[in-house]
Amino acid sequence: MSSKPEHIIRVEDLGAFVQPREVLLGNSEQELVAACKAGKRVAQKRIYELFAGKMVNICRRYAKDIEQARDFMHDGFIKVFLNMDKFREESSLETWITRIMINNSISAIKKEVRRGIKVNLDDAKLKDEAETLDYDVLERSPISAAQVIDMMQELPIGYRTVLSMYILDGFTHKEIADHLGIKEGTSKSQLAKGKRMLAQMLREAYLK
Repeated sequence: MSSKPEHIIRVEDLGAFVQPREVLLGNSEQELVAACKAGKRVAQKRIYELFAGKMVNICRRYAKDIEQARDFMHDGFIKVFLNMDKFREESSLETWITRIMINNSISAIKKEVRRGIKVNLDDAKLKDEAETLDYDVLERSPISAAQVIDMMQELPIGYRTVLSMYILDGFTHKEIADHLGIKEGTSKSQLAKGKRMLAQMLREAYLK
């Protein structure tokens, strides 16, 4: 007999959920959370169905590919359901789940980020600065957010992680340094160089 509590969702169930009972479809977020805290698996399934699409895109900011993003998301939902009793409804459920997904993804790649920075991936070869399109100008160009996210996957892991944390998820350099175990100056350097490299890559891909 399995030692896991019956109400805890299993990784193998994620992505293969049956449609929840109709009664839950019209329930409020508070009612859905209460049902999940009570160990109702149908409520867990409904929460997954509501947020999985957005959360895999959140995780993709930090993952090297879509397969790793799905792994991060699955692990994140396990943490969501294991810690549902800690959700105090001081923010929306989506905000709370998003923060878990971000922190889980960062934790999963933290050692790899530090190792990448240490071996000087942050010094990846760039063209002459004068030839590189300014990032702020790039932001006003007709390039979609999806194209930017896709191109970010090609950045060295240090650049990608700091860009995601600072620009997309609103971390300060101090918070980034604390999360990744690096210096604030390293975070600032990764951000500046990452923006330059991303602008260069986007220009070459879409603005020629």
